[in-house]
Amino acid sequence: MSEDKRQHQKQTIKALGKALFQDLKGNEQLTLSYAGEESLFIRLSQSKVRQATDIKQGYLTMNFISDQRSTEITFPIIGNLEADLTNAQNILKRCRDECQTLPEDPFVVFPEAGESSEEDHYGHLPPIEKLSETLLMPAKSVDLAGLCTSGFLMRAYMNSKGQSHWFSTENFYVDYSLYTPSQKAIKAIYAGSDWQDAAYLMNLQQAKEQLKNLEKTPKKLSPGKYRVYFAPAAVAELVSGFSWSGMSGGALMQGRSPLKKLSEGTARLSPLFSLEEDFHQGLVPRFNEFGEVSPLIVSLIEKGKLISPLINRRTAKEYNLQSNAANASEGLRSPRILPGNLKEEKILSELETGLYISNLHYLNWSDLQHGRITGMTRYGCFWVENGEIVSPIQDMRFDETLYHFWGTGLEALDEKAKLIPNVSSYEERSLGGVSAPGMLVNDFSFTL
Repeated sequence: MSEDKRQHQKQTIKALGKALFQDLKGNEQLTLSYAGEESLFIRLSQSKVRQATDIKQGYLTMNFISDQRSTEITFPIIGNLEADLTNAQNILKRCRDECQTLPEDPFVVFPEAGESSEEDHYGHLPPIEKLSETLLMPAKSVDLAGLCTSGFLMRAYMNSKGQSHWFSTENFYVDYSLYTPSQKAIKAIYAGSDWQDAAYLMNLQQAKEQLKNLEKTPKKLSPGKYRVYFAPAAVAELVSGFSWSGMSGGALMQGRSPLKKLSEGTARLSPLFSLEEDFHQGLVPRFNEFGEVSPLIVSLIEKGKLISPLINRRTAKEYNLQSNAANASEGLRSPRILPGNLKEEKILSELETGLYISNLHYLNWSDLQHGRITGMTRYGCFWVENGEIVSPIQDMRFDETLYHFWGTGLEALDEKAKLIPNVSSYEERSLGGVSAPGMLVNDFSFTL
């Protein structure tokens, strides 16, 4: 997407909002949130391009407020101001009619005047005409399957009080797996805003090295407690679980948060563990659906102590709390676990004998009140003896509490954190990711 196109899209959204705000009557108020993208998707299998397509789409979410009643509708826009305005005006009338039938909402969040912002992040994406060769020539000796996507993502917010925010970013990711002849897989990802051939080749080479270990006879382990090293991708999966009520201030006040015991002071996490929202990398917009702008750093857990859950304006209004500009769902947007001092070359020797877990999946809370989470190992997970990888393992299910793996059982964190991007593309390409180091945990419980 060229700079001219990006500016045109920005001005079109602003013009659409201005026209809709002029249509409001009496005590009516309106907020508009925009999500758009121009993305290239390339699907790969057996180290060949199987599908390539461009996606250009945009959606507007209209939150209409009349007195103490509100309703919200999301609809697509096509980029033609005249056609989009006619459609949006019809939806505005629909919202007006619908609000007449709704009960009053005592915690409705009204738009406010405030400072506006614009934030554009530019990247260096791989040239489209050379992308296939760049991706696949180095992988011709292996069976590679996955998805490569790149392009622009855009977000905007406007309200009838005159506040507006704009955010855009340009990035890519290659989310891929390498397969053995027996169809065992190693999963890897290369992502960022600045494509570098050498970095991609190093990433691919590391995956190839792990693939060799998968050809060994897998070891079946009995249920029990094991010493475990979790690679950054596995840690990122555990962090993502916090977006299921995990860090929500509303959930904490309602007694349905896994941090209940931490908040009450009846349990502690390790002083090695600190979690924050870090917006410095420009992965996601700092503004939320209410027009609030988050600080660049929001400290959530510091050295094992809960500093603050994620709180938005609605939760703050309902429970008389202080908002820290969390989004509507009070989920993590740009989480970062602060790293420790475990050096990469020392990982296996520090693990000594135990499990090397590269990925996890099927995560869910098994006991929310006590912070207990369950899930499965996935892809390249290995049995290690005397600091050496011996064999892959058969998949295992774990069931463990965060008060153990981020508390009493946490022994060390990598000295460097790795960005694990959000590669979800349901309905639209997602923003954000998790910045996480690997971690070494003792006595981690596997149940099957």
